[in-house]
Amino acid sequence: WDVAARMDLTQALRTVCYPIDALEFVDAAGKPYLHMPIERVRRALSDKYVYLRRQDLERILAKRARDVGVVPRYGCSLAALKDHDNGVHARFEDGSEEDFALVVGADGVHSRVRELVFGEKRQFARFLGLHVAAFHVARDGLPVNRAATIYEEPNRLSMIYLLDDDHLDATFVIRYGDVHVPHAERFAALREALHGAGWIVQGIMNAHAASEPIFFDSVTQIVMPQWHRGRIALIGDACGCLTLLAGQGSHMAMAGGYLLAQELARQSDHAAAFAAYQNFLKPSVDKKQKSAARSAPLFVPKLNSWPWLRRLTIKLIFSRPLIDLVLVSFGSKSVLAGRR
Repeated sequence: WDVAARMDLTQALRTVCYPIDALEFVDAAGKPYLHMPIERVRRALSDKYVYLRRQDLERILAKRARDVGVVPRYGCSLAALKDHDNGVHARFEDGSEEDFALVVGADGVHSRVRELVFGEKRQFARFLGLHVAAFHVARDGLPVNRAATIYEEPNRLSMIYLLDDDHLDATFVIRYGDVHVPHAERFAALREALHGAGWIVQGIMNAHAASEPIFFDSVTQIVMPQWHRGRIALIGDACGCLTLLAGQGSHMAMAGGYLLAQELARQSDHAAAFAAYQNFLKPSVDKKQKSAARSAPLFVPKLNSWPWLRRLTIKLIFSRPLIDLVLVSFGSKSVLAGRR
C-alpha cells in the first residue's frame, strides 16, 4: 500500500471490487463458527485495504508501465544470459539476441533468470510440506454467499469465494509430498487428495472439467544468501519467496521493486545499488520466511489436531480485541516506513 501510494495508484486499486463482505469459517454442514465482516479488517488497517488478486495488481502495474513508456513483451523466454563488463547479453528461445545494461529477474518462484545465473532451484528451495491448487468454476447453484469461506479437515483446507454472480474461485491447500506432478495429472492428484471431503468440496470438484488446466504447485520458499551477481539482480519470489503462508508476497515484491529503483537512482553504480537494496530488505524477508516456516505445520489441521481447540484459537485470533494486534504482527506496518 505504501508503494502504491507513492506511485499514486491507490485509487486504481480501490476500483477492484469482488462480492466479498466477510470472512467465514464453516463446518461440514456449511454452518459458520466464525463470521468476521471485512469492514473490521479495513478499520484495523486504517482503510489501507482492498481485496484483490495478483492478476488485478499485474493489470494495474502493467498499465502504469505502458503509460511511462515501458513496453511489456510476452511469450519471450530466456535461453541464456552472459554478463560482461559493459552489460548483459541475452539470447531468447526464439533465437533473437539483445544487450541490456542490467537484468532484473522478477520471474517468480520458478525464476528462469535465477536458474541461468545462480543454478538449479533445488539448492535454494525450502519445501514446507504443502501444495496449493486453485481453479475457477461456474456457480451453478452452489451455496456460496458473499464471504471468503474457509473449510478445514485433516490434511486439507478449502477456501471458496465469489468472483461475480456467476463464477467462483476455489483454492485448496493440502499436505502432499515434495514431488513434481505433471500438468496432465494434477487434477487427478487433487481429486485423490480431496476424496471424501465434506461441505461443498465434492460439488466444486465435479463442476470442474478434468481436461481444463488448474494451478497446482508446492508451497516452497526460496532462500538465498545473495540476491545479485554482476549486472543481474533478483526481486520478489525469485529470491525471497515467502509462500501463501506469509500472505505478503506481492507486498515484498512491490517493496523490492521500489527499493531497487530508488537505489539505482541514488547510487553511482549498479553494484552499490544492488548491495544497498539487498542489505535493507533481506533482513525483513528472512524474518518473514522463518515465521512462515514455523507456522507451516499448523496452517492445515493434522489427523491428531483437536478441532475444538483449533476453532477456539481461530475465534480468538479474529476477535475484536486481538484483530489489530494480529494484523500488525502479520505485516500491516510498511517495511518502507520512514524511508524517503
